[in-house]
Amino acid sequence: MLIALLSLPQWVQARSYALCVGLDTYPAKVGRYSVRPLRVSANDARVMMKMFSANGFSTSLLTDSTATCEAVLRAIKYRFYIAKEDDVVIFFFSGHGTEEGLLCYDGVLSNGDIVEEFKRCKAKTKMLIADACYSGKMRCDSVWQNAFSKKDNVILFLSSRTNEVSRETMYSNSLFTMYLERALRGGADMNKDKKITARELYDFVHESVNQDDFFKGLQHPVMWGGFDGNSTIVNWDKKKTKKTKEQKINNDGTSND
Repeated sequence: MLIALLSLPQWVQARSYALCVGLDTYPAKVGRYSVRPLRVSANDARVMMKMFSANGFSTSLLTDSTATCEAVLRAIKYRFYIAKEDDVVIFFFSGHGTEEGLLCYDGVLSNGDIVEEFKRCKAKTKMLIADACYSGKMRCDSVWQNAFSKKDNVILFLSSRTNEVSRETMYSNSLFTMYLERALRGGADMNKDKKITARELYDFVHESVNQDDFFKGLQHPVMWGGFDGNSTIVNWDKKKTKKTKEQKINNDGTSND
């Protein structure tokens, strides 16, 4: 049996890693930014952590005051460091965004810091999912544009265009994360092969967000990078990802930034 295991193809040993970060609670002022609290971002991270776990990912979760710049960067370094070439690594963030990067509890996690860890990571597929207002401008940052080529298979999946806010809903998740969770629960698997590719993920989430009955046409997720649209992001399992309860309905729907 040992000989048989050693002879298995390398791809069988591939793993997937996800770090999920979400912040509702911020100090009133973080660095030079005056910040208002959010409502569902921490739960966005919890929901995505559970979804990634159900799909076989090794996961980490940081929310609110635990999501300091140092803690998030340390978690990224660890997850990205242990990943091998055939692995998939995902960094999910829900919270406030800035021109410089993503706003953690005590400061900005800069685009440069994230790019540096992406460059160090050996994983063949690396993905940043950012659910934040104006997150689409990250794809225009020269730090990202100059760092990678098409062969690097780096994907930015951003909740809104450069000039758009990212919306919270009357439910317990943001608009973008709500449909992202549905996509990874199998909704995006258009050809029913139990694999969700980058292209399938984008198509499902973009169309769902854009056509949402309440926010129709107000928000447009974007996907950017030099990547293969047929790259598998998730191998999903219907039994493990089946929703166990309905989302809680809250009373208001405010913008997520």
